[in-house]
Amino acid sequence: MIPAHVPERRYAIFAEGRFEGAKTAHGLLRYGKDEVVCVMDSAPAGRSVLEVAPDLRRDAPIVGTVEEALAYSPTSLLVGIAPAGGRLPDEWRDSIAEAAEAGLEIVSGLHQRLAPEFPKVKVWDVREPPDDVPLFSGEGFGVGPKVALTVGTSSAIGKMTATLEIERAARERGVSTSFAATGQTGIVISGWGICVDAVVSDFIAGAAEQLVLEAAKTSPDLILVEGQGSLGHPAYSGVTLGLLHGSCADCLILCADASDDEIMAGVPRPAVSQAARLYEEVASLVKPAPVVAVSVNTRGLEDGEAEEFVAKLAHETGLLAADPIRGSAATILDAILEAPKTGATKR
Repeated sequence: MIPAHVPERRYAIFAEGRFEGAKTAHGLLRYGKDEVVCVMDSAPAGRSVLEVAPDLRRDAPIVGTVEEALAYSPTSLLVGIAPAGGRLPDEWRDSIAEAAEAGLEIVSGLHQRLAPEFPKVKVWDVREPPDDVPLFSGEGFGVGPKVALTVGTSSAIGKMTATLEIERAARERGVSTSFAATGQTGIVISGWGICVDAVVSDFIAGAAEQLVLEAAKTSPDLILVEGQGSLGHPAYSGVTLGLLHGSCADCLILCADASDDEIMAGVPRPAVSQAARLYEEVASLVKPAPVVAVSVNTRGLEDGEAEEFVAKLAHETGLLAADPIRGSAATILDAILEAPKTGATKR
């Protein structure tokens, strides 16, 4: 979705029984520009968001029912989870129907489209791609602002978080940015974007290019493209490759964590230095894009362990490495700003 106008919303977030691990809910609370008037989860009802999840940086009351949520005058109900399989939990259907009957817009990033389920109200199925996504044209090679893309050693490793923390650091520095959202949570946060995993495979690169061209219209200093998947993940590598080539990135930020678990059964996780080389080589088939920094997810490590792990990755890769959540994304931003603009590969 690349809208002409992004409406302002007052969200009630529905996360019944799952708020603690509700990725979409947490993303909107941490980074979203729209107001969140309440969260619905009967287990912690009566408490506040920051009492339950103090790292989310924004508070809101937690209520137990749709009726209680309506007292806060929301305009929209957000389905606050991104479950494996992307389908609406059966036990949630009645509550969402109640919100729809009360006139609330339903906002959902599920793979399952909810518009047919609730035909009498406005539904924003975030994953629904535009009808007119073109093939990649090469127009993205001529974009004026610098373009940076996050990539990863695996999926679900913090690419959106890293991108938005870099945007925060840029804003504090007075560097103008445009965030190009490519996944459901990023789109809910920013209000626009294209969910590239819902685009027909031949058009993924074209969708990425269109996002960059749209982001460039405001003439920012920097375009930050949210990455998806991983070249090393068999299930998601096609989306990753389409973004890598279609975004026409000038530089890459590699996202990594401390896990050495297999990506999936029988598929080992690549070493961070190997992944950096791989992304650079594959990008250079179309346009050179060096990895300029490693964004490290150190969740689960003690402070001392995290510091040692970040230093270890910096030594192994020869790149700047930082945890943008435990520390700051300012040094990653510096590395991006110092990287040169690049052109299409010449042969």
